[in-house]
Amino acid sequence: MSYDIVIIGAGVMGAATACEVAREGVSVALIDQAILPNPRAASIDHSKVFRFSYPDTLYAGMAVDALGFWRRLEADTGTPLLTQTGLLMTGHTEPSFETETLDVLRSLGLEVERLTGHEAARRFPQFNRDAFSYAVFDPSGAILHAERIVNALILLARGRGVEIMEGDRVVSIDRGKQSTVMLRTASGKMIECGRAMVASGPWTLKLLPELGKALNTTRQEVIYFEPRPGTTAPSSRFAVGSFPIFFDVDSGYYGFPVHHQGAMKIANHKKGDAADPDMRNDAVDGYSIGDCRAFFAQFIPELTSARRVETKVCVYNNTPDDDFIIDWHPRIENVLIVTGFSGHGFKFGSLVGRISADLLMTSRASWEIERFCLGRFGLS
Repeated sequence: MSYDIVIIGAGVMGAATACEVAREGVSVALIDQAILPNPRAASIDHSKVFRFSYPDTLYAGMAVDALGFWRRLEADTGTPLLTQTGLLMTGHTEPSFETETLDVLRSLGLEVERLTGHEAARRFPQFNRDAFSYAVFDPSGAILHAERIVNALILLARGRGVEIMEGDRVVSIDRGKQSTVMLRTASGKMIECGRAMVASGPWTLKLLPELGKALNTTRQEVIYFEPRPGTTAPSSRFAVGSFPIFFDVDSGYYGFPVHHQGAMKIANHKKGDAADPDMRNDAVDGYSIGDCRAFFAQFIPELTSARRVETKVCVYNNTPDDDFIIDWHPRIENVLIVTGFSGHGFKFGSLVGRISADLLMTSRASWEIERFCLGRFGLS
C-alpha cells in the first residue's frame, strides 16, 4: 500500500487534517486502532468548550481563526457543530487568569465584559453572588458538539476520497526508501507514504516512546447531572440562553448548560492521576461526585441535589508547559507529530487541521507555531 500522506489517529486533529489534505486532491489514508469513532479517544464526549478566553494572545488569536474554520465545516457538512452560550469565568483575586484574559481580549478588539459578583448574579441568578468577587464574561463561549464533530469529519473525509482503515494499530514507524516513510500495523500490513502524521493522542507514547520527557497522560472524570424537575432547579433555568458555560479557575471546575438529553456537564480541569490509555478504569467514584456537589453547594446551590445521570472518563495527553506539539520528528524524516493538547486543544481542531495539512503538503505553516516545537524539550 502506498499513499502520499498517512495520518495515524482519527480523533479531531487527525480527521480534520485528512479533510483538509483531501480538499487539495492529495492521496491520503486515515488509520485508527479502533472502529470509528474510537469511544476511548480523547476527542469523544458529548461536548467540549469553545472560548476566546486565554490570557495569551497566541491562543486567543488562534481561537478566533479556529471559529472561522468551524463555521466553514458547518457549511461543508450541513451540520450545526457549535451552540453559543457565552462563558462566565468567576474570579477571586487580582491579578489573575481572569483579569489577564480580560486584558488580552480587549487588546485584540474582542468583545468581553468585567462584572462584579453581584452584577454576574443578577444576570445569572443561578450563581451564589457571595462565592466569587467578580467575573469576566466572554460571549464567544460555545458548546462544541464533540461526537457530532468527529462523526461529521470522518463522513466528510470519506466523501473526499480518504481511505479510512479502522481497527488496526500502527506499531512502528521507520524510514523507507528514497525519503519515504514505512508504517507497520499490528495486523502485519506495511504501508508506505511520502509523509506521515502522528495524531494518536494519549497513545502517542506507545508509538513514540522517545517523547517520554515531553508527554504524560492523566485520567479526567466527567459527570452529567440533570436538574430536578419540579424543584427550584428546573431544567429551563439551566438551558442554553438562560445559563452559560462557567469556569472557576481557582477550583478547576467548569461546566455547561443543559445540552445532552436533559443533562448538564461538570468536570475539573486540574490534572488527574497518571493513566495508561489501554488499561484505564472507566468507573467514576463517589468521592468525585461528592466533590462536584460540594462545588454546587458553594457556587450554584440549586444544583446540590441534581440527579447524576452519566459519568465518563477521558485522558489528557499533557506537555509539561501545556503548550501543544506540532513539529517534525527529530530523527525520522517526513513524520509530523501533532499531539500534547493538554486538555484544551479540541477547540483548535479545525485550525490545527489546516496548519497540519499545510505542513504535510508544503512544509510551511501560515500561523505562528514556534512555541509548539519539540526543541523546547531538548528533542530537536
